[in-house]
Amino acid sequence: MGMSTKLPITFILLLAFVSTTAAYNITKLLERDPNFSNFSDLITQSGVAKEMGTRNTVTVLAIPNDRIGDLAGKPPDVLKTILKTHVILDYYDLLKLEKLKGKPTIMTTMFQATGSAIYQQGFLNVTKNSQGTIVFASAVHGSPRDVTLLGSVLTQPFNLSILSVSGHILTPGVEEYTFTPPPAHAPAPSKPKAVPAPEPSAEAPSPDEAADAPTADSPAPTPADAPAPAADASDAPSADAPTADDAADAKSTKSASSKLFVSGALASFLVVMASVFAAF
Repeated sequence: MGMSTKLPITFILLLAFVSTTAAYNITKLLERDPNFSNFSDLITQSGVAKEMGTRNTVTVLAIPNDRIGDLAGKPPDVLKTILKTHVILDYYDLLKLEKLKGKPTIMTTMFQATGSAIYQQGFLNVTKNSQGTIVFASAVHGSPRDVTLLGSVLTQPFNLSILSVSGHILTPGVEEYTFTPPPAHAPAPSKPKAVPAPEPSAEAPSPDEAADAPTADSPAPTPADAPAPAADASDAPSADAPTADDAADAKSTKSASSKLFVSGALASFLVVMASVFAAF
């Protein structure tokens, strides 16, 4: 009776040990599929596979050989960080991912556990788009959203899930990527800048010429503003040039004098003739 009781307990412990051991040996599990041989080599050489063995539950976002690109050419520290962002510290299989709704789901990665991540670099933003495709991206604001779920490679509920994705997740601040940290608060509206006064052109007149020349603000003098000619110049004739009225008066005086002269001469002639006749 005691022997039969011990057997089930021993069997359960053995199954738990085998399951846990299998979950930790990520490299051997990936070796079953040659399409992930390059990814398996990278997590082994970087030491990420060994660190995964200390976790009870992980989800690995594995990259196929034909989509791994230039990941192997990254500097060792950058490569290790990238691979850690592909290890989620929770269990997600296809069924669980299909239950995601439209709003983003934030998932914690192994990079967050290092304490080196800043500005949400240690988290993933996972969404299901309008076409029903699962999209993985860094939770850093402005990160590209171009890594999608391809399928499931292997699952061991609820300890290990290996999913296939379309490429490596780019985390701003980790790779060669322009990263602008989000502002702590909304910036105050900027004041309008004063418009500088236009510089004088090369052909502008000198100050003396500008003083002499009329400007747009100084209107040209009108006839009303021009000084009137002196009264003597317009009304009085010059001393040498008699006016028309004076000429008329002089002519009239001359005519009258001529008449008086003729009359006087005639009178004198009559007087003389009278004296002559009287003498005879």
